[in-house]
Amino acid sequence: MTTRPVPLRRGWSVAAAVLGSLLALVTTGSPARHAVASLVTGSRTGTVQLPVLPLLGAVVLAVAVAFLVCRTAARRG
Repeated sequence: MTTRPVPLRRGWSVAAAVLGSLLALVTTGSPARHAVASLVTGSRTGTVQLPVLPLLGAVVLAVAVAFLVCRTAARRG
């Protein structure tokens, strides 16, 4: 967290973070959106559905991000 951001120009790292956060919340396949929708549905119906597919999607996304971070860190030295 104390290193410089990957985008080298000023302002792009903040814009990328905001856009990524917004897309993670509003896209159809978003694990965050599905979790909120499941919470709302569960409170209305009283039943809980296990979010297996969104969980797998979140794990795949986390692995991809970790891979890209490791490659970026290796290039920086």
